[in-house]
Amino acid sequence: MYLRTASRTVRQAGMTLIEIMVVITLIASLTAILAVNILGSSEEAKVQQTGIVMGQIKGALISFKQEYGRYPSTGEGLSALINPPPKKSGRARAGGFLDNPESLKDAWGNDLQYYAPAREGGKDYEIVSLGQDGSPGGEKAKADFTNWTL
Repeated sequence: MYLRTASRTVRQAGMTLIEIMVVITLIASLTAILAVNILGSSEEAKVQQTGIVMGQIKGALISFKQEYGRYPSTGEGLSALINPPPKKSGRARAGGFLDNPESLKDAWGNDLQYYAPAREGGKDYEIVSLGQDGSPGGEKAKADFTNWTL
């Protein structure tokens, strides 16, 4: 838009509607790209966090085996690491191998599954996260994974 003065034409400062729309479109595009990258990274971080939790549980399972001569059964589950069963000698263990029941959950807040022996591969045990959706199967962040597949 131009203003006419006595001797010359002066362009008025400001942005046109088209310029504003281009800027808004660019900002929206950048936001979408960043959101996809950030959300993808946060899901990968949750998988890694669950792997760390599984590592802590693995350490507790090794301690359990050293003290009891076996891993907890599937029926006893991971809760045996919080509240261990009485020993054959009748002496109760003072405290668990893990302190917090929340330490038996994956990064999405779902209970970790435990099988002894493992369902496949001839391992002594298997710790399973059902992933983001908390149900069997799925792909990417919703996929199941075990302590042996991380």
